Amino acid sequence: MRKVKVGVVGCGVISDVYLENLTSTFKVTEVKACADLFPEKAREAADKFNVPKACSVEELLADPEIEIVVNLTIPVAHTEINLAALNAGKHAYCEKPLALNMEDAKKTMETAQDKNLLLGCAPDTFLGAGLQTCRKVIDDGMIGEPVAATANFVCHGHETWHPAPEFYYKEGAGPMMDMGPYYLTALVSLLGPISRLNCFARKTFEERTITSKMLKGQKIDVDVLTHYSGIMEFESGAIVNINKSFDVWLSNLPCMEIYGTEGTLIAPDPNFFGGPVKVLRGEDMVKSVDGLDVGEAVEKIHSEEMFEFFKEVPLIYDNITDNMRGIGVVDMAYALTEGRKHRAGGDLIYHVTEALTSFDKSAKEGKIYEMTSTCDRPQELPSGPEPGE
Repeated sequence: MRKVKVGVVGCGVISDVYLENLTSTFKVTEVKACADLFPEKAREAADKFNVPKACSVEELLADPEIEIVVNLTIPVAHTEINLAALNAGKHAYCEKPLALNMEDAKKTMETAQDKNLLLGCAPDTFLGAGLQTCRKVIDDGMIGEPVAATANFVCHGHETWHPAPEFYYKEGAGPMMDMGPYYLTALVSLLGPISRLNCFARKTFEERTITSKMLKGQKIDVDVLTHYSGIMEFESGAIVNINKSFDVWLSNLPCMEIYGTEGTLIAPDPNFFGGPVKVLRGEDMVKSVDGLDVGEAVEKIHSEEMFEFFKEVPLIYDNITDNMRGIGVVDMAYALTEGRKHRAGGDLIYHVTEALTSFDKSAKEGKIYEMTSTCDRPQELPSGPEPGE
């Protein structure tokens, strides 16, 4: 098997799991170099994961061996580094989001197309066993035709635990740009493209106080919206509501549920690669109240007993690790060796980027936003975390 040579730019916290997986977990990738604005970070990462070279970004891009640049920089630098990689003749894969606006997204996509290079973007959690099992549930008709869904991530921000949470409240972050990619990518991979959306949003606090240990007491100016309630209509006709918030102390909203004509699917948290998948078939509920009088039927339908009709569906493959970040890079590497389309790229990432940036646009203008892009659902991944095997 040919190993595809990879260079990693950005050696912050998220780089650890990428480097662990790309150097040890997956078989098709070989990390040749690490680069960071701070040379000591690059050297530390290289030593930790036995990467042969720590260097500057310029040196990494000039290395003729490197085929894929994995861009793990902060969101505001994604476009700059992606374009630099593409202009150096490298395929590029970056952490989410692809870009902070559609102008940069379009420029990056067009550059990749003009140079006949692959462009990919996280999240790749939709390639994990959990969401791929959900894909099979839907494609096999277990819940009938999807009618509606709900997708929710709500918390009270990250200043209570994160050692340096300020960037969550700056351009490129906030709950929609930070967490929305996981949910939107999962939904598009399951239900297909979005046709239009509408959103209400607000910024609840102009200033936040850090209460985590390292910077306790420090104030943060909030530059982004921090609570979103949106609704999307998909080209398939499915109606999906989405809530993303850093303003909610506690909630029992489900992460993601999909409602079909024949049943309900409880999906795992799309921020992760595994998790339980549960399905309720409507016919089982109907049979359970057959012959009961009105009062008994109503009581039973609204009782906790009904949740017993949710059955856990076995995952279609075993996760080799709870955190498979980098599987999108691996799929890109196999796509290069096999001459096929990779899954976490192309029209999918452009479509998701348009949706992400359009929630703000809809909220600020008070209008329904009509999507201008579309995409195909990415091909399913039934064979596990090594897609090319």
